[in-house]
Amino acid sequence: MEISIGGIYFPPIMFAILLGVLFAGIIAKLLNRFNLTRFIWHPPLFFIALSVVCTWLTGIFIIPV
Repeated sequence: MEISIGGIYFPPIMFAILLGVLFAGIIAKLLNRFNLTRFIWHPPLFFIALSVVCTWLTGIFIIPV
């Protein structure tokens, strides 16, 4: 089941990935604002893992892939 935008078909996993990275960015900004990233050993690696988890949750609950 593709999503058509302007006659171009996009796979739903692409939108799940975009939303997952967006949610991970928002969570990372909140963690930075409250200075909780000082407890994270490797922030870029944490952001990648957080993006994967947010993409998975988005794919399960928001956009059924």
